[in-house]
Amino acid sequence: MIWKRAKSTPSAMSETEFIEFLYRLCLGRASDTTGLAHWISVMRSTRDPTSVLRGMLKSAEYASRCADGVPTSQTAPLHINELQVYPGYTPEDLTVLTEFSIAIPEPQSGFITDFIGSRSRTKLLWDGVEHLDGTVLPIPVPADYHSEAIEWIGVLKSVRAASGHFSAMELGAGMAPWLVASATAARLRGIHDIRLTGVEADPDRFELMIEHLRDNGIEPDKHALLQAAVGVTSGTARWPRLPAPRNAGGARPLRQDAASGIQLDNDTKYLKGLTQAGMIDVTVVSFESLLSTLPFWDLVHIDVQGGEHELCQACLQLLTDRVRYLVVGTHSRKLDGDMIDTMWHVGWMLENEKPSRFVFDAGTPSLERMTTHDGTQVWRNPRF
Repeated sequence: MIWKRAKSTPSAMSETEFIEFLYRLCLGRASDTTGLAHWISVMRSTRDPTSVLRGMLKSAEYASRCADGVPTSQTAPLHINELQVYPGYTPEDLTVLTEFSIAIPEPQSGFITDFIGSRSRTKLLWDGVEHLDGTVLPIPVPADYHSEAIEWIGVLKSVRAASGHFSAMELGAGMAPWLVASATAARLRGIHDIRLTGVEADPDRFELMIEHLRDNGIEPDKHALLQAAVGVTSGTARWPRLPAPRNAGGARPLRQDAASGIQLDNDTKYLKGLTQAGMIDVTVVSFESLLSTLPFWDLVHIDVQGGEHELCQACLQLLTDRVRYLVVGTHSRKLDGDMIDTMWHVGWMLENEKPSRFVFDAGTPSLERMTTHDGTQVWRNPRF
């Protein structure tokens, strides 16, 4: 990991130092005389330092700086303003991002580095992000190249709540971006007793995970990394072999078609026209067995392309007994509602939520296929 520590956190800075800090963080430059005077006046009149942060994040300069990193839907690019129609967080939630901005990362050729200092090797990422190589990204509001602010907020909340040690699980991990980001954030807080569990079924994407962890100073052998799918029960399943793993958004075990007797792509919007020749057998590990490996989890991140509710519903008691934060990717409006209904009834708190977006098409074989932009839910267990 290559970074330089800032000399102080925003809470310990003078007015001028804090505003200079936000200029570097949000706009990537030093302040100008007029701008510095303006923001000092704003902070003094509002008596609220977050008003400066909110103002900068709404500025045209910030929007221009991060526009190239905004993610796209499956069908068309999303403009920054579209992401903000329902952002899923309040201005106060954004303060968690500044709390973890105590590192000043240095750019490195061959990598894209985020605002907390975790880095992704550009050649492991999907086509279309090459222009970000060798850059350090600003805080991800409304988004960076791979996720929206709400997901970052949920993950960093789990790290902020940790004390002395940190444990995280990522299901449908791919490169395990959230294991790496949360571990990096934990180290920034002085936590080095870190336990990570990553589960990814595709063998090629699993190898990307191994390399990504090593690139960020995390030794894979010291953590539980499984090349497997996750399910309600253990077993085996047929899995689509991805032709271009780094360009795939994810997959899930394929269901059997009773009429034809072959596996069909009924559950994922990413893959079409697969045949038996394009499939492999994978181990399926039960969610219950994964949760049972540790007595407590600070974070469980689930993004398994539509099976999130089924997993959570099957392990509600174990989740409530052992997990503090749950960050869930959602892939249909039905999944949004099912998760809210289930978790609310057992007392969990929905701290952040952004619904999935879809275009109705009566001819699609699944609700997931209608989805044009995935959603996110951040749940906190009030028992911890």
